[in-house]
Amino acid sequence: MRQYFLLSVLLLSGAAFAAPDAFENNDSINSDVKELQEVVVTGTRSALDVRLLPLTVDVISREQIAQSKQINMLPVLSEQIPSLFVTSRGMMGYGVSGGAAGGINVRGLSGGAAQMMVLIDGHPQYQGIFGHGIADSYQTMMIDHVEVLRGPASMLYGSNAMGGVINIVTRQLKHKGVRTNVGLSVGSYATMDAEASCEVNESNLFSSVAVNYGRSNNHRDNMSFQQYGGFFKIGYNFSDHWKGYADVDITHFDAQNPGQVNDPIFEGLQH
Repeated sequence: MRQYFLLSVLLLSGAAFAAPDAFENNDSINSDVKELQEVVVTGTRSALDVRLLPLTVDVISREQIAQSKQINMLPVLSEQIPSLFVTSRGMMGYGVSGGAAGGINVRGLSGGAAQMMVLIDGHPQYQGIFGHGIADSYQTMMIDHVEVLRGPASMLYGSNAMGGVINIVTRQLKHKGVRTNVGLSVGSYATMDAEASCEVNESNLFSSVAVNYGRSNNHRDNMSFQQYGGFFKIGYNFSDHWKGYADVDITHFDAQNPGQVNDPIFEGLQH
């Protein structure tokens, strides 16, 4: 199964996306000003202290994502978020098939993307022509943090958010400078994951670029998976409240179909 996924967004917005370090300690502020803790935007479409939300919202930080050593975001969520489960086909990779791998189940509600809305920087990713989410495009290399709203949110996000909302906030260096990361991990079943990223923040101009490669033979014969992709984002801060940016996310993957456990396809079908 060979699929390509391309996402391009141009946004001019007056609302800043939430970040775990949105409000840092500042000894010079007036003592009458109360410092907010974790701030999210998913629960109400406006920045608000996570403790004041009427719905259950969890935040997965960049540190938690990095420690997971996962190439894909969904396994991280299934490990960190209570009552959220993801159907999988092997150690790595999901492929594209409705009702099979990559399905998200939260609080007993399943049924694919129709029950769980996935957003990237607040923009819906569900496309009716696919009939399901494209799980392999949600790569950890591009993510700063993830906000997960568990529970019905259709009033704010539409009919596809009956089970909840996953908001992926992409990476952006918060302070001036350059930050580069390189990672390589290997494991059993010929599994390998390599990633490199670079973030730049100079004056009002900011950019992020990341590339990755992953492969695994998985735990069954004729079930190998290979994926490579890239993410690029560039933007400009016009003021403290306005910014414009464009980003591109490209993913390519090859997956084999081993057949059912009780009726395997011994030769393996390569698409």
